[in-house]
Amino acid sequence: MLKFGGMAVAAAAADQIGWPRLASAAPQASPRGTARNVIFIELPGAISPMECWDLKDTRETPKDLDVQKVTSDLYLSKTLFPNYADWAPRTTFVRSMRAPELAHFTGQYHTQTGRSLNQAVAKEIPAFGSVVAAELDHERRDTDAFPTYISMGLGKARVGAIGAGFFPPQFTGIDLDPAAAFDSFGAKPGESANAALIERYDALMKLSEVSPAVRSSLGDKASDYRAFYQNAYRILDDPRWKKVFDVSEEEKERYANGFGLGCILAKNIIAADAGTRLAYVIDGRQPWDHHSFIFDRTKRSNHYVTCLAWDNAFSNLIKDLDAMPGREPGNSLLDETLVVAASEFGRMPYMNNVEGRDHYGETFTTLFIGGGVRKETRIIGATNEDCSKCIDTGWEHREQPAMDNVIATVYSALGIDWTKRIENTPSGRAYNFLQTAPIGGGEMLSGDAIDGIFG
Repeated sequence: MLKFGGMAVAAAAADQIGWPRLASAAPQASPRGTARNVIFIELPGAISPMECWDLKDTRETPKDLDVQKVTSDLYLSKTLFPNYADWAPRTTFVRSMRAPELAHFTGQYHTQTGRSLNQAVAKEIPAFGSVVAAELDHERRDTDAFPTYISMGLGKARVGAIGAGFFPPQFTGIDLDPAAAFDSFGAKPGESANAALIERYDALMKLSEVSPAVRSSLGDKASDYRAFYQNAYRILDDPRWKKVFDVSEEEKERYANGFGLGCILAKNIIAADAGTRLAYVIDGRQPWDHHSFIFDRTKRSNHYVTCLAWDNAFSNLIKDLDAMPGREPGNSLLDETLVVAASEFGRMPYMNNVEGRDHYGETFTTLFIGGGVRKETRIIGATNEDCSKCIDTGWEHREQPAMDNVIATVYSALGIDWTKRIENTPSGRAYNFLQTAPIGGGEMLSGDAIDGIFG
């Protein structure tokens, strides 16, 4: 965290920004600004919609799903999602999603950046979290110590953490490993969490003051390194940072798994109100990639296991956010936080010869809750009898929404103009926050956010 977080914030103090300033936006965009925060949850490996959030009764549907009617057009399995009553009644399901790629690496890149991978410009493309950090930088307060963008688990995912691209390094954010973060940053009984940090930082400062060798070895970069340590030290020494990891064993048990620990961190980081506005959660083990024995209870990995783990963590996250006070009187933290759950694509509408489902891009479902989303079950878009085809896009455009439009919706909820365009990038190619004509692509995309999710 010291290395990644410190380097991310060093550039601002060192005045080595290369900050693109030539920007324009389409006049018709109207960002909603309904949320102060966003928690974005990626389900790596791709959830199977036809048994989960777009349930269809086919000959391949397991008989033990205990299907419950939630509304006239929403049915959910109580076997897979026993806690659905904690979140489904106020969730919007976008069922008409479409993905242009069918490989995890490119699909997860798309999810993290809001655009398809193109090798010609890949090095300069930022994660959408870095875009959020750059756009909301003017709203940061003197008391904000945490980065605007923090992720949980991206370091272990297929793509890793994308980074800030052509944006200054200060907007990179930091990535925490939920499995190690509590031990790394939480205080042990009877110990001060920052005792070693203070000792080492003081020693470094004294050494740099008295040792010509240290100063000469750093050369012109001395101020960079000093800024790096000062900013990292500020984060780690902030009492709100320590509180993020002050979690009881009972709470860890309640959330129950690696993904759940990421949800705890996201909740606590947002609740700290210390500068973070976007928390990205992913289980880097790729638990949803069920190419075989998707409903075989004798196997260690199957949909029963994966769905139950997700439902347990997600329902606790939503309940806890709803019980915590927001910044504005009368608001809960959930009222002020948009929560998105999405996978990179969908899964085949038929089982393969080893009782699993392979990758499929024509339809899948993304869900939204909190942060300005209607407080009732809402379905956007529709698929046919086996989820093989979209029969209604659910909005005014003939194009099915893509991950690009989901990210534009995140921008809109945070008050960011998703039609913004930056001209002076390193490659000379303009960077559009939302592409309508992807470089090298054969299809046009709608230039809209998914406005129908909002109340």
